[in-house]
Amino acid sequence: MRVAIDARKLHDFGIGTYIRNLLRHLARIDHDTEYVVLCGEADLGVAPQGGRNFRAVLEPSPNYSLREQIHVPWVLRRERPDLFHAPHYVLPAAVGCNSVVTIHDGIHLMFPQYLPNRMAYAYARAQMWTAAHRSDCILTVSDASKRDILQLFTIPPEKIVVVYNAIDTHFSVTPSAEAINRVR
Repeated sequence: MRVAIDARKLHDFGIGTYIRNLLRHLARIDHDTEYVVLCGEADLGVAPQGGRNFRAVLEPSPNYSLREQIHVPWVLRRERPDLFHAPHYVLPAAVGCNSVVTIHDGIHLMFPQYLPNRMAYAYARAQMWTAAHRSDCILTVSDASKRDILQLFTIPPEKIVVVYNAIDTHFSVTPSAEAINRVR
């Protein structure tokens, strides 16, 4: 099986952390699936760190651009994955393979006053609508986000799978007895 993952937001905070951990843990548990990691030029060295079944493919399109709507589907046609994972709510309409999209939340649509302008709201709304309706499965991070997605879009509830974010391993360090006593 060949899975393509859009990793262009690798250095963002929340979504970047999600992508970095997804790639790291897939590399740890899966040595058979071929992973095609779409990334910017500066990140072409990241995918090979996952192992022999990870391959980086240049995807220079800026996020939230018209170019990504054209170029990402073109790259996917060339790479012929069985599945495409968009770890953010942007799923270009011309993607021709099975797809999974992660919609972390509906905050852009529920609080549009925090977006820079009306065009940003219109883009976010159109992209989330496309992702919600065109993807084969939607991953989200909480039951509250699932309820929000169902409220925003008319889609079957069974299409949405809640996968809670895990705690990053660097938070699981056991504190020393001295540190525990100091906090007490």
